[in-house]
Formats: sequence, structure tokens, C-alpha cells
Amino acid sequence: MKKLYDKLWAKISAFVLLTVFLALTVAGSIGIAWLACENAYLDGGKQAQEQIYANICFADLYDAYEYLGNYAYNPDADAQKWLSDFSAMYPAEDCSTAIIIRDAKTNKELARNFDPAKQPLFEKELADTVMFNGNRVTITGYLRPDFTADRYEVRLEIWLIQHAYDIIALTAVCLVLTVIFLIFTLCSAGHWPGHEGIHLTWFDKIPLDLYLIFCCCFLGGIFDGAFEVALICSILLGLFLLLLLPSFAARCKTGTLFRSTVIGWCFKWLRRLLKWLMGVIADIPMVWKTAVGVAAWLGVNLLCIVNYYEGEFRILLLLVNLLAGLFLIYLALGLRKLQKGGEALAAGHYDTAVDTAHLFGDFKRHGENLNDVQQGVQKAVEARMRSERLKTELITNVSHDIKTPLTSIVNYVDLLKKEDIDNPAAQEYIAVLERQSNRLRRLTEDLIEASKAATGNIAAELSPTDVGVLLEQVLGEYQQRLDSSQITPMLTLPEKPISIMADGRLLWRVLDNLLSNVCKYAMPGTRVYLSTETHSVLKEDTVGSKAVITVKNISRCPLNISADELTERFVRGDESRSTEGSGLGLSIASSLTALQGGQFALAVDGDLFKATLTFDMA
Repeated sequence: MKKLYDKLWAKISAFVLLTVFLALTVAGSIGIAWLACENAYLDGGKQAQEQIYANICFADLYDAYEYLGNYAYNPDADAQKWLSDFSAMYPAEDCSTAIIIRDAKTNKELARNFDPAKQPLFEKELADTVMFNGNRVTITGYLRPDFTADRYEVRLEIWLIQHAYDIIALTAVCLVLTVIFLIFTLCSAGHWPGHEGIHLTWFDKIPLDLYLIFCCCFLGGIFDGAFEVALICSILLGLFLLLLLPSFAARCKTGTLFRSTVIGWCFKWLRRLLKWLMGVIADIPMVWKTAVGVAAWLGVNLLCIVNYYEGEFRILLLLVNLLAGLFLIYLALGLRKLQKGGEALAAGHYDTAVDTAHLFGDFKRHGENLNDVQQGVQKAVEARMRSERLKTELITNVSHDIKTPLTSIVNYVDLLKKEDIDNPAAQEYIAVLERQSNRLRRLTEDLIEASKAATGNIAAELSPTDVGVLLEQVLGEYQQRLDSSQITPMLTLPEKPISIMADGRLLWRVLDNLLSNVCKYAMPGTRVYLSTETHSVLKEDTVGSKAVITVKNISRCPLNISADELTERFVRGDESRSTEGSGLGLSIASSLTALQGGQFALAVDGDLFKATLTFDMA
């Protein structure tokens, strides 16, 4: 089903079917409601059918009533001729009702519009009276059993009564299909060919407020009063809301529902304006803010004192307020000194002390505490920097010091291999020397590279890199080692290539370290899973994508260690340290990933080892 989400033909077909079945569901619901109001489900539709037949008869009787009533406007007309012309003008073949006109007093038949010998029996008799030629006459109508309704609404009502229970089943089926296609439409919203994740089109970027105004135009037509206009506007409004439904779902998925409105834009700019104003106010020194506040406060108090107080009491109040204002400014100056001391401490200036000469009370004690913190932090930072410097110098110097004699050992081992030595024990000793010297050389190179990666002395040249091609190349290089370790690689790549911003050389080294660990520490007879995919992330007001590379395998030895500790230097998953390896591979991989602007994360779940690399899309 998910494969159809980005198929345009599937989305159009689902939308059309949704519209059709929704219309049928609404029509069926209206029909069921009308049948329920007419008690069709209680009496089998007899009451509704009687009402329909009565309406048909009354329509024909009303025509006869008007015909006889027109005689009053023609006093010179012959009454007998009017009665004889009635049957010719309203023949029963053209009407649904057979009509008989009788004298109301004598019940004598005066005229009819049908032949009893030719017409079948009639039912649904209705009668009415009218004055004709100075006498009251009775007009009686009989509905034919084989009549055919001449209006579509009458035919529809009769059909509804005849299929009252079938309509319930059909409406339920249409409702289920409507829900199915509605769910598909909502799930496929935002998925488009050629785009990964949720993609918003130009239609999805139009503010929802404008759509609301457009809907109000349809609502105005619905409440206009004319039935035809209201019906057309209701249909158009329903279609428009159905078209807007996928856009609404796509905005909800990307979290831009409120931001894609004019009100949301106004709130965003208002928030930015308030943020800017708060920034401007924050940039004003505390002393000036306090001075402005004190000046405003003194001004208000001055107006109140001048208007409501007199004499010496007014002068006393003015002096008290002035002294209170000066005291507040003095407090602001003391707080400003403490603030400067905290800012200097946060900026790393540990040699700047707070001047506590003009401070008193808690302000002075707080300033002295800041000075003590500065001295303590300065000592701790100096000790940490000295330790890191000594550690880096130790690793670098030891690596270089080991590299020189190691080169000589490797060279002399190579010369010994070229000598004709027949003693098998001596040849075995030479092989051990060669293997261990190569291992020591790799350890020395790892130490130097770890030191460079940790200190950032490796230049990273970022460029668009195809992740799929790089993974295939790395697997090709490690295929023989994986086979010898009885590990089966499982590579999963997306249909479309994924390009990231990375340094191909450094990324190769990261993957090389990960697969090297797989060959060393993975359980034989298991699989290693390599995959890459994209994840949508929300950045401010736009939706971006991240590429994620994942390497998963089952460890041979129990991983009784946390994921954070595995990235430390010289930490190995093999506690016995019987396998080859220096414990620097994951630390180097983490540092190289950070140099490329990526994120390196490890996860350990039982014996499952998982490494995740996250990079920005190119």
C-alpha cells in the first residue's frame, strides 16, 4: 500500500472514488432520515405511500377545481358545454387520476374524464366541493393502480419506500469504502514522485485563511435563499473541502498548519518584533534601565504629591522619594559590578576580579564568592590544560620515539626473511617478529591519527558524496575478510541515490574502522547489516533532510560496557584483549565524523552493536 502513496494515478483514483462514495453516503443518509421521519421502518412505508398518493390526487383535483372555477368568470357560457368539455380536456389517459363530478345535493353524476368499461378499477379516492352554476358540486378523484408518476421526486420517494432496508445496507457499504479511501488520501498526502518524505506543493503553501474566506463565499450562496443556488453552492463547497483535505493533512504532517496561515505569519513577525525589542532592552545597561525606571517613578509620584499634598509634608515626601530613587540607582551600580564579574567568569577571563570596595552586605559577600570561584576555576582549568597538553605530548612523542626503532626492526625482519635460514624454529620466530612489528606499527599510526583527529589537525574537504557507491566500495574491499570471518553482509540502499556533504577520504576511514571491528569482534555465522536512508527534520520554518548510515552486527563477546565508554581511547569490547586491535578505532571514527560536521552515535542492546552516522544532505 505504501508504494502507491507517491503514485499520481493512485491518488487521483482514490480522490474520485472518495468523492463518489461520499456523495452516495450522504444521499443514502438523507434518504434514511426521510424514511425514518415518515415512519417507513415502523409501518412498512404505508403512511408515506398514502401521503404520496394523496398529493398526486390533490394535484389533479386542483386542476379540475380551477377549470370549474373559471366558469364563474364566463356567465354567458353554457354550463353543459363546460361539463362536456371537461372530459376532453382532462382525459384519464393523460392524468394519474380519474375524476367524477357530481351534484352535491342529489349526488347525480354530471361529468367524468374516463370510460368505466375501458379503465381498470381505481383506488385512493379523494373528494372536494366547488360552486358551479349556482350549485355546489363534488369533485372526486380515483388513483389508478397502474399509474406512472410524472415527476422525478415522486418516483424517487416511491423507490425509497420500496427499497427502505436495501438503502441501509448500500449506505453502510458506501460508508466503509468512503473511510477506506479517506484513510488512503490522508496517508498519501504530501508524498509526490521525485521527492523524499513529505513535500509541500504551491497549493499547500497558500495560507489557510484565504481558503476560509473562499469557503465563506460558498456559505453566502448556501444561505442566499434560492434552493437551486444553495444546492449548487453546497456541492461546490463539499468538493472544495475534499480538495483541501490532502493539503490539510500534509501541513499537519510537517507541523506547518498554524505557520501556513496569515494569523501564524502575524504571530511569527510579532514574536520576532518582541524578541528584537527584548534584545534592545537587554542591551541597555542595567544602570540606565534603572535610571529610566526611577525617573518615571519619581515623575508619577511628583504629579501625585503636587496635586494631593500641601505644605511641609509635600517637601518631605519629595525628599523621601528622591532618596529612594538614589538608593535604587546605587543598588543598580552594585548589581552591574557583580554582573560584569559573572560575564568575565563565563567568558573565561579568570584573572579579572570583582571590585568589592564600594559594596556592602550581601552584595559584597557575593562579589567575594565570585572572586573565589574565579580563582578556583582558573586553577582547575590550568591543571586540566596542563594534563591534556602533557597527554597529547606524551602520545605524540612516544609515537614518534617508537616509530624510529620500529622502522629499523621492520627493515631487519625483512632482511632476515631474505636470508637462507633452514632452521624451522628460526623461520617461525621471524614470522612472529614480522606479525608483531606490523601490529605495533599500526598501533603507532593509530595513536598519531587519534591525536590529530582529537586536536582537529586534519583538514576536512567537504563535497557531495554518494553514500551508496561508497558503501558498495567498502564492502567490496572487505568481502574476502568477511567471508573468512564467516560473516554475511546485508546492504540496503534506497531506490534513489543519496548524496551527502562529507570528505570521501575521511568517511572511508570511518567505515573502514567500523567494518574492521566487525571482522574482529562479530560472531561468526551471523550477518552485518549496512543501510542508508533519509529522515525529515524541521529546521525553523523549513523541512530539511538528513542522511543516516547504519551498521549493525552481533558481538562475539558479551558487551558489558556502555555505548559512551566504547568511544573512549584504548577501550575494547574484548575484555580479555586477546584479539588484535588497539581500542582506538571507534574513537578515531567519532572524531573524524565530527570533523565532517556529522554525528556519530553508538547503541548497545544485549549483544547487538549498532553504529549510526548522520550527515547533512548535499
